[in-house]
Amino acid sequence: MSQADQPPVDAVGMIGIAKSFGGVAALEHVDFSVRKGEIHALLGGNGAGKSTVLKMLSGVHKPDKGEIWINGVKLEEHTPEAARRLGIAMIFQEMSLIPSLTVAQNIFLTREPKSAIGMLDDRTGLKEARILLEKIGVDLDPRRRVDNLSAGQRQLTEIAKALSQQASVLIMDEPTSTLSSAEIEHLFGFLDRLKKSHASIIYVSHRMEEIRRIADRVTVIRNGRNVMTKAVAETTLETIVEEIVGRRVGAFERKARTAKLGAEVLRCVNVTAKPRPLEANLTVRAGEIVGIAGLMGSGRTSLAKSVFGLQPVVSGEIRLKEKAVKISSPPDAVEAGIAMIPEDRLTQGLVLQHSVADNMTLPVIDRNSKLGFVQEEKEKALVADYIKQLRVKTASPQKAVRTLSGGNAQKVVLAKWLATDPLLLILDEPTAGVDIGSKTEIVEIVREFADQGRGVLVISSEPAELLALSDRILVMAGGRVVREISSAEIESWAAKATDTAHRISLMETGLQVAIQEANS
Repeated sequence: MSQADQPPVDAVGMIGIAKSFGGVAALEHVDFSVRKGEIHALLGGNGAGKSTVLKMLSGVHKPDKGEIWINGVKLEEHTPEAARRLGIAMIFQEMSLIPSLTVAQNIFLTREPKSAIGMLDDRTGLKEARILLEKIGVDLDPRRRVDNLSAGQRQLTEIAKALSQQASVLIMDEPTSTLSSAEIEHLFGFLDRLKKSHASIIYVSHRMEEIRRIADRVTVIRNGRNVMTKAVAETTLETIVEEIVGRRVGAFERKARTAKLGAEVLRCVNVTAKPRPLEANLTVRAGEIVGIAGLMGSGRTSLAKSVFGLQPVVSGEIRLKEKAVKISSPPDAVEAGIAMIPEDRLTQGLVLQHSVADNMTLPVIDRNSKLGFVQEEKEKALVADYIKQLRVKTASPQKAVRTLSGGNAQKVVLAKWLATDPLLLILDEPTAGVDIGSKTEIVEIVREFADQGRGVLVISSEPAELLALSDRILVMAGGRVVREISSAEIESWAAKATDTAHRISLMETGLQVAIQEANS
């Protein structure tokens, strides 16, 4: 066989990979290959082993067994430097930027352009950074310090940093978790151009609609083994989700809710805060789940913060159970019967170094105390009940909450606020960075809470999540609530569906069009 007749060498070939930590098998005989010029989705629940695969490919861990090949060259030295030399670049979910440096300085950190006499050449660095950012389609000044950037801008800087290394294989772990819709569109457009230039992308995401849209093939890892590798066009989202979880799930199927709606729990009347919301009006009734959709910066989170007392309301009125209330702080909100699950659970929702039990009982410590002393047995019973009820996977209630997976950490945040017995539960991006199995469970927990006659306000950037949860959806733009979408209208979008996947797709398209129209 001539050299021209030989099959092309894969960009990545991982063969018979096994890895254990402390005697516990993380991976068992995993095979994983990525072709040149493809976007390959690597999926699995929290703890499935996909992060271990990626860390071995990028040289962070050494496999106990098996071989790793990159562009036809065997990785012999298992270090990040060796992997980078062979063309691997990884963007970790935990960002690695230095806040006090500029965008350009971060992009070329440790690889700074030098002048002829060996001095740092900041002018060349700025020029090259500007060219790279324009290539990605990002309107960002490379002279800006990272600590002045939004979360989305920091994520795009991370991507630019990885691409500056001239990588042939780009590993992206939840790259869109903090991006706006416009930023996601820029990123997807660039990934398509990158693929056409024969680069390879390994793409990790819990957002199924992204996988359907951009991936060529998908590999699913469960319990340390790869259980499926298929072309995305030859499978369905339902099949992928079932392989991830190991059972049939209906996380994002829109289900008819039978609970009868009661009296108003919340009414916002022309609520205005600085800089947003602006004269926002909405109602939530007992037993009702109301979704809030909109682009990043539309005022969704600002509205939630105003209701919860995190930012002052300068005009308008908030009514709980038809009674006007003044909420100046979160303690005021909790006292009035409002609980809020924040967008960033790591910095706003949890005390990471404290235990699962401590985090769960923090808002109700006064209720579990008598004469200034905590009633330990009462606390233990409450914690045990929520661990069982919400199916929190932890070795012990005394384990630090930072040791939990994203899904289980989010369940702890839920338990923490459900323990306050609220009338109204506000959730801001409740399943961001959470695997599909935990998404399913969290969706069911929210539905059960509403079925008890409580009110729920859900903010989400995932159309599928909003459509699965909400009885009706409010669309925000420019700080205002500009449109209400009824359940009947949502169902009308899916009238021509031929199967479940088509039904979900039609409803997502309908919601995305409504959001675009609100911003036109």
